[in-house]
Amino acid sequence: MEYIENAAKGHADVHVVTQLTISLLGLVVFPKEKLLLEKAATLSIDDMKKQGWPSWTILLDDPKKPTANLAVLLKHLRNAICHARLLYNSDSRSIDDVTIRVEDQPSATCTKNWAASIGASDLRLFCDHFINFIEQTIG
Repeated sequence: MEYIENAAKGHADVHVVTQLTISLLGLVVFPKEKLLLEKAATLSIDDMKKQGWPSWTILLDDPKKPTANLAVLLKHLRNAICHARLLYNSDSRSIDDVTIRVEDQPSATCTKNWAASIGASDLRLFCDHFINFIEQTIG
């Protein structure tokens, strides 16, 4: 990610937000290991805020399982990423101009049960915090 950000600063024809989205595959979708999710369940959204994690704006939540911890957030993010339910308010190449909306839906015939949004620059910060969490959990 840093390589793409530095290239963009040098006016290279790169798309930082696209790279950030691709990075989510490696961070959220691929490392879906039970140990990681068990540890993620112990980190509440309130604790994440206290530790400096950026906030997601929850637009729609599952009343049966509200987004109370990192594990629930990761579950919804994973589903949204895998089923291409990411919406961008802009195709700007500037990370500061883009907000990303993610949506979870149990199946194509069901209605959405969760949606959230975050600025792309905050998503970048979220990824940094999540990388540190992974390193502390499995390192």
